Amino acid sequence: MTDTIQPLLDQLLARADPGFVPPVFEAALAESVLGASGGPRTPHRRLLERMNGGYFFERALHVFGACEEPPWHSLRAWNAPALWRDAYGETAGGLVCFAEDAFGDQYAYSGRGGEVVCFEAELGRVVSVAPHFVAWLEGLLEQPESVLPLDVIRREVETRGPLAPGWQLFAYPPLCTVESRQGVKVGQVDAVEAMRFRGALALQLRNLPPGARVAIEIE
Repeated sequence: MTDTIQPLLDQLLARADPGFVPPVFEAALAESVLGASGGPRTPHRRLLERMNGGYFFERALHVFGACEEPPWHSLRAWNAPALWRDAYGETAGGLVCFAEDAFGDQYAYSGRGGEVVCFEAELGRVVSVAPHFVAWLEGLLEQPESVLPLDVIRREVETRGPLAPGWQLFAYPPLCTVESRQGVKVGQVDAVEAMRFRGALALQLRNLPPGARVAIEIE
């Protein structure tokens, strides 16, 4: 049988940012989060065995690693409720987040299977993306511009330099608001702080009718 995942991994790793050196792969941690080898998430594990997560596509994509530290790169720590997920209430329940784009939208497994979804950070909404990891990777490599904020990343590099590891891009006003149509300011914010802010916002927006007014408080 032809190994379809190998050339895909080669293509992805060719887009890795050499400025970030991932921690050493921890097999026991990978098994505890992704499941035993031979399951539907095995292609994902094969990626981590070759490169234990990292930044790709000019740091527009961050893939978490099988490690304990740092928490913003650790599959286990990033999926722990107390880090940021509890800020969303139950909306992120059952998801295993394994990657994110520069604005904090999370790519995740839904439930025990291999389906890949996108957890939209500002709205706390789950959107189906692909039936499994390989299909997600194929779509990403085929048209990265359609799913990753590459244009914004490139503008940031010109004005502020590369996105720092452990940080995310942050737009204000939030992109989900009407006010954002008049323009937004984009900055770089600690990833955990950014996600907790977005979680609080998502809880305010839940069940509100279109056009409702929301007071946004920033501490």
